Amino acid sequence: MRKLALRNLLRNKLRTTLTVASLMFALLLLSLLMAFLDLLASTSGSSDNRIIVRSAISLATLLPESYWHQVETLPHVEAATPLNWFQGVYKDERPENFFPRFAADPATLFKVYPELHIGPEELQAWAADRRGFVAGRTLARKYGWKIGDAIFIKGDIYPVDLELVLRGIFTQPKTPDQEKVLYFQRQYLEEGIGKRGLIGTYVLRIDSPANEVAVRKAAEARFENSDFQVRAETEKAFQLSFAEMLGNVKLLFTVIGLAAVISIFFITANTMAMAARERTAEVGVLKTLGFVRGQLLRLVLAESLAVGLLGAALGCGLSAVLMPVVGALLGKMMPVFGTLRMSGGNWAAGLAIGAAIGLLSGLGPAVAAARLRIVDAVRRVA
Repeated sequence: MRKLALRNLLRNKLRTTLTVASLMFALLLLSLLMAFLDLLASTSGSSDNRIIVRSAISLATLLPESYWHQVETLPHVEAATPLNWFQGVYKDERPENFFPRFAADPATLFKVYPELHIGPEELQAWAADRRGFVAGRTLARKYGWKIGDAIFIKGDIYPVDLELVLRGIFTQPKTPDQEKVLYFQRQYLEEGIGKRGLIGTYVLRIDSPANEVAVRKAAEARFENSDFQVRAETEKAFQLSFAEMLGNVKLLFTVIGLAAVISIFFITANTMAMAARERTAEVGVLKTLGFVRGQLLRLVLAESLAVGLLGAALGCGLSAVLMPVVGALLGKMMPVFGTLRMSGGNWAAGLAIGAAIGLLSGLGPAVAAARLRIVDAVRRVA
């Protein structure tokens, strides 16, 4: 039976190749979409015991520095640090020269992010230098920065240019995207713009993820009647909010994926129907030789299943090869995409979808072949 199924597959090599290629590219697209969705859902680098407090109006609305002490004294809060997104332009505006740049507080930053490791001498040197900055190891290696090197960042959101000196390099091997970030002293930024006491976000480290709801409610209630109301959310929810700015990305990716799967299903079903019709007379001969309905049913289904699995395996394999390349290119614009990879779950889903397409597309022709009477098969012209 296996030899016969293989021979039938290779009977029209061009048609089989084109069908497998169609499945391969459809599963390649679907695998990429699933990987993007997994990445957005996982939000690499986020922690279950960190909460972001920001303006309830928008991220562009800054909060008073007086809120700092109030949020760090909330129940279950172990540490709090202010962060201001600077953006700016380093070298030029090409995507490969983009990386996150934050104005931060040296005394509290590493208390809130204990997974970031830096030597005490380097941390002290950063705190003592108004123009100092610290960078992740991956970022420093990319640009060849060494302790004491000076860099220039042109301001855009904030109308001030920064001349910074590298005073420390931190590491975080478990989340490489966190090693692509630069932190400089917030006092330097405030002096440059001539305004003090304005904070973009407060990051809180709490004692247990079980208390995050209580802390969020307490933070929002604390400033409910103030001029600057806040919104408190988990670090994961905060990171996902950036994707939401692009619209319903999950829905868009799901629709594209479904469209690809449905299209390739009809293509494969049409191919299997054509192949079955061409072998009508052959089916009659097989029945004459003693093949029963079940054998014919399995024969046609085996052919369609082989096409589906082969296309899915090639598509998932090609996706696994391309994802690190795509991730590296996108990671230059958004570091989180640098971790884009083909997961085991996506492999399993891709192969399952390929098998389902193969079986469903071959089911109709297989049933038709099994029910075909010998007399009708011999009379019909393929």
